[in-house]
Amino acid sequence: MSAPAPSIADYKRLGESRETVVKQQDLPLHCPTDETALWCAHPRVFLAIDSSPDKTARCPYCGTLYRLID
Repeated sequence: MSAPAPSIADYKRLGESRETVVKQQDLPLHCPTDETALWCAHPRVFLAIDSSPDKTARCPYCGTLYRLID
């Protein structure tokens, strides 16, 4: 069984998600997140955002910037 073809909404969401805000409840943080469409996923990488001085982390694969808020 093949995966469904990506929709226009998937492309739009991908373009808008280059910066994502996360909360403590979302930790441990990994990219891609569970909300990412399977067709555009890369290998999962865990990001140590909670130990970062400015509470940000950037994915080395896709470049998405994550910001941790309280």
